[in-house]
Amino acid sequence: MADYDCDTLIIGAGVAGALLARELSAAGDKVVLLEAGDSVNREAATQRYRQAWNRNLEAPYERREWAPIPDSERPAAYYGPYVDRTFNPLFLKAIGGSTWHWTGITPRFLPADFALHSHYGVGVDWPITYNDLEPYYVLAEKALGVAGDSKDPQGSPRSAPYPMPPIPLSYSDRLIAGKLAGMGLDVAPFPAARNSQAYDGRPACRGNGTCTPLCPIGASYSADHDVRKAVRLGTHLIPRAVAYRLEADRQGNIHTVHYKTPDKAGHTLKARRVVLACNTIETARLLLMSRDEHYPAGIANRSGMVGRNLMDHTIFMTTFHMREPIYAGRGPQSIATIRTGRDGSFRKQHAAAKLFISNDVNIHQYMSRILDHEEQWSEALSLLREKAIHIGHIGAEIEQLPDANNRIELDEQRPDPLGLPLPTIHFHSSRYTLDGLKVWQENVAKMIRHMDARLEESHVSYSSHHPSGTTRMGDDPATSVVDRHCRAHDHPNLFMVGGHVFPTMGTANPTLTIAALSLRLARHLKQQ
Repeated sequence: MADYDCDTLIIGAGVAGALLARELSAAGDKVVLLEAGDSVNREAATQRYRQAWNRNLEAPYERREWAPIPDSERPAAYYGPYVDRTFNPLFLKAIGGSTWHWTGITPRFLPADFALHSHYGVGVDWPITYNDLEPYYVLAEKALGVAGDSKDPQGSPRSAPYPMPPIPLSYSDRLIAGKLAGMGLDVAPFPAARNSQAYDGRPACRGNGTCTPLCPIGASYSADHDVRKAVRLGTHLIPRAVAYRLEADRQGNIHTVHYKTPDKAGHTLKARRVVLACNTIETARLLLMSRDEHYPAGIANRSGMVGRNLMDHTIFMTTFHMREPIYAGRGPQSIATIRTGRDGSFRKQHAAAKLFISNDVNIHQYMSRILDHEEQWSEALSLLREKAIHIGHIGAEIEQLPDANNRIELDEQRPDPLGLPLPTIHFHSSRYTLDGLKVWQENVAKMIRHMDARLEESHVSYSSHHPSGTTRMGDDPATSVVDRHCRAHDHPNLFMVGGHVFPTMGTANPTLTIAALSLRLARHLKQQ
């Protein structure tokens, strides 16, 4: 070990890096875990959120000057001039990563999602199948603590039960479910990494209703939980460390990782192998920043595919007014899915969708809109009460196909506080996705009419904060960045794990699949 600081250097302490560090340290590996951000104090974050007027995804979390993140109000500040607020994938740089502010929803991919081209003639196939990943889905559900109905696989065959029973449907979910049954539609609880009972040292959900952007009691899984386990097993955690360059020798082996600390000082680490477990945006950014005379296009980029095939779920939320009270807001923000739209022969023509009922009541947004109209001030409380009791939401997340023109590039003219170039995003939504958007919005409008409710508005965003695909997995080095074992085609000791390796994204929230891929990689590395 004289020439190395560690066996495995993992960059990124989100769910992928945390699980990998925990597994490898338990197996006796000497592991270093680098994280650009810092720790989050849950109590302080909760107080910060309570005091915020604009309760967006970033509201509970301190911004770290040395590790900037996207701004929900000013997307161009991070992503450059070609994006607007309809495409602004947000993420956190912190120990635990974006699992601090996620919804906790954990459906598995469907078997057809791994073979989209074979089934429907669109997109590409993964180099692995659902059956290859299924055992690791089981391990991921155990690690994250997923609550779900074990008798209801929701299209994804299971070899083991969920660790916990499902979170019960809310009053509003049950009311809407009863009305939609008349259309032959079934409503079921989502599987979620949210405790329905005490589990793994975390309490049961108490229905605080702020899952996004923060569970105040830690009933919803966040990856700092597994970072702490990894540290107890021997992982050396280095926070406030911004990796900015990977250095490779002539044989392609990564021998040195360069990082900066908040004081702008440069540091290096040497490792036998390196794993990139950053998010989709930052992984591509790091690889592109690592270009030199031997790798002028960046590390792992002989194919030119690094940063390309960027995907995200298009999301819409349709707001309706029900005649009878529905009392949304009791319990978690998102519990129920409407079981239609995720798969079928229609995928030959247009995108699939995961439909959901929102149990969120955005009181401060309702009040802000009322206060925008001075003539409503005298009756503001009665108007607010009316909205809080009668307003409901049905939405959908819609798949996007890979497109090499949807990409991340570096902008040398926009350095961050450490002098590193910020990413510029080029993104457009495909006709396949837009046709799906139209179909599923029309379907939701029919549901609302069937419930004898009044449709008020339907808001569309081209990002669900699920960016994927910028270092995709594949068997062909000419069209992919990593192989089926997440090893870089160009570098024998470089591995990558996260949503960025997804060849396609289906309709499932990505976190559970990221966790399963990380545990699969851990087993592969341990076997090596």
